[in-house]
Amino acid sequence: MRRTMFVRRTPRQAGFTLLELIVVLVLIGIIFWFAVLSLGGDKLAEAMEQETRRLVALISLANDEAVIRGDEIAIHFTDTGYRFVVLGPAGWGIAPEADRLLKEYELPHSVRLSLEVEGETPELIPPDENNSLSPQVFILSSGEMTPFAATLWSDQSRYRYHLVVSQLGEPEWDIEEVF
Repeated sequence: MRRTMFVRRTPRQAGFTLLELIVVLVLIGIIFWFAVLSLGGDKLAEAMEQETRRLVALISLANDEAVIRGDEIAIHFTDTGYRFVVLGPAGWGIAPEADRLLKEYELPHSVRLSLEVEGETPELIPPDENNSLSPQVFILSSGEMTPFAATLWSDQSRYRYHLVVSQLGEPEWDIEEVF
């Protein structure tokens, strides 16, 4: 007589081992870390973008003010900022104290500005000891202005912000990633 023995098989338990879970969590953490680094780490680039937007807005404002007031306005650039100046009887002078928008602006620390006016690169020097101003960009009461290109950059950021302004005062800007 033959006896048949039945072995009862239990289904294998499905699931992950602790090692598999740890490996997956480590991989998710690494991916998340790279995503955070690539999305938002450059505070200096954000500051340069804000300064570029401010300069665009101020140029448009100065252009409108020159037409409305009938004044000749200019911009004196240095490598660390810019100043709006107004043509008066004694020549180019700083805007009146009451005019809080057309004033001197300093760029954030370590941000530099380079300028190209009508294909040439002027020297960006601060006013001399006699407070003599030599503006590089002129905004006329007719609505025209000196076309120019400005670049905001820093050795501590991989981004550069380029601003180009046409003869009619129309600004365009873009961002360049430098490696």
